[in-house]
Amino acid sequence: MATATLPITSRHGTSTGTTTRAAVLSVLGTIAAIGIAAMSLLVVPIAVVVAFGPSLLSHF
Repeated sequence: MATATLPITSRHGTSTGTTTRAAVLSVLGTIAAIGIAAMSLLVVPIAVVVAFGPSLLSHF
């Protein structure tokens, strides 16, 4: 009969590696969300330049 070994857990019943991994993924997810938000803020100005840039430049 084979027995399974269990990972060492902290007092709260969660594995230390799992807690650390969750914290790292949370930080990376936050960084990614901020990056996506920053990129989305650039969409409207770029669209304005593409749409109106040639006609504005033709006046000069």
